Amino acid sequence: MPTTSAKNIRRIGSDESRVSRCEKFLNAFAREGCVMREMTCAEHDQHAAESQFITHTVGRILEKLNLESTPINTKGYERLLDLVENTSSDSFELYYGLFMYNKNAMEQLERLDLAFESLKKELFGHLHEVLRKQLFGKRERFSGGLLQPPVLSKLPANGNGPAPALPPLSDSATS
Repeated sequence: MPTTSAKNIRRIGSDESRVSRCEKFLNAFAREGCVMREMTCAEHDQHAAESQFITHTVGRILEKLNLESTPINTKGYERLLDLVENTSSDSFELYYGLFMYNKNAMEQLERLDLAFESLKKELFGHLHEVLRKQLFGKRERFSGGLLQPPVLSKLPANGNGPAPALPPLSDSATS
């Protein structure tokens, strides 16, 4: 069970009734399975933004996807469904409070956005390599040390037209 430390004594005073009341309050959480950690308000806010706010944000993003159970759920997917259920059952006011009253929440949103953009760039980078192999195969030529890919005969007009058809993946393109 938690005990009132010297640091907390300075905050609540040394009066026996105040110390007793504080310990009863903390013990109520400990009895429910909470692990109490002594830390500064700034440390608490940083940890809350890194754990609670990120958890609620990801859960609410996934909720907007209307994910449903499938016949081939993996354990990871089941955990995502549990996360959605857990976070969506909390009020939006709770989530908004995690955002509004924690100055670290905005940084976590920005980090989440940067991580998502970085992951998309990584995926698209790999896609680009697969497409190059499909389009150009081993026909790429080196001229003066620079790679000179052949020019496509037709390009879609400002991304509005249909993209040129790609040949099917061959065994050599996937390896």
